[in-house]
Amino acid sequence: MINRLIVISTLILASSLAVNWILDDSQSPELEAAQNDPDLYMLNASINQFSTEGVLTHTLSAARFTHFPLTDLTTLKSPRIELGSENTANPWRIAASEGRLLSASLYREEIVELWNNVLANQSSDSREFVQIQTNSLTVYPEREYAETDEKVYIDNQTGRTTAAGMKAFLDTGKFQFFSDGEERVITIFLPEA
Repeated sequence: MINRLIVISTLILASSLAVNWILDDSQSPELEAAQNDPDLYMLNASINQFSTEGVLTHTLSAARFTHFPLTDLTTLKSPRIELGSENTANPWRIAASEGRLLSASLYREEIVELWNNVLANQSSDSREFVQIQTNSLTVYPEREYAETDEKVYIDNQTGRTTAAGMKAFLDTGKFQFFSDGEERVITIFLPEA
């Protein structure tokens, strides 16, 4: 009786181990794909985006692009964006320490999220300029639109504006500034030279 119980227990244990081993082997490719390991990276690269008419609309450059296939997300090291490259005499140049690219899909347009030391500049030959400094900025390159809900500094040849947040229509040069309980919109004008 005891021998029969030992044999049956041994067979059940051996069967369980064999089934577990087979299941582990068959699921390993799926588990690897589900881990969202990077499938592509580029060093010191630039991506040019063209309109349907073949006009260069913007350029995205970075020291490193790393793409994650499961989320279709690309992380960026030292990203730089130039908006309105061919169709604008004075393009916007935006740089940051870190960022990520959310590619265009059926459900969203292309979005570039930037953070850490974000600096956006536009200047002309007539010494007019606009400079935006903030800690994070979300850029919609196709619309030449950017926004932030963090403290922002906007400088130009006439002065400085500080705000708690901003919406910037970069193609038209129009800005909306926001305040909150701690930060008010403040504009300081420089005296004329």
